[in-house]
Amino acid sequence: MGQGDTFDLTLAFHHLFWFGDLNYRINLDITEIIKSVMEEDWKNLMANDQLLLQIKRENVFYTFGEEELSFPPTYRYKRGDRSTYIWIKEKRTGNRTNVPSWCDRVLCKSYPELTSCNTAYGCPEEICSSDHSPVFATYDVDVLSQTLSPTNTEGIDGVQPSLLK
Repeated sequence: MGQGDTFDLTLAFHHLFWFGDLNYRINLDITEIIKSVMEEDWKNLMANDQLLLQIKRENVFYTFGEEELSFPPTYRYKRGDRSTYIWIKEKRTGNRTNVPSWCDRVLCKSYPELTSCNTAYGCPEEICSSDHSPVFATYDVDVLSQTLSPTNTEGIDGVQPSLLK
């Protein structure tokens, strides 16, 4: 969506929010990730985040934005405990390593000339029933509205679009 010479379907919406478990990982070994988490070095983790790298290369979510990540990775927590990561996943076919990552994300894209302003982005510490910590985001957005124009009696029933903030 929104890439190359094809029709940009994302322009059919004033604001488009894409959120969920996008399953991208951090390209570091587990010791480096845990060290960065302990030091709250989000910049090091973001510099190695697969989603941010792919967006920067314009391979995915072209022209979408995301607020800066200022909270620990939200994936591979021990269920019921937001202070412990468990990165070995036991499966019948053998153990898998799934490093802590920001799998759960909120991305936004606004129609040209309209703005969106992220006012909060984070994850609640209280919800710990999964190995994923849920994320939340709030935005202030411009709204394109249809209003009556007293100076223009032409057009479709005198209705003219205007930009409200």
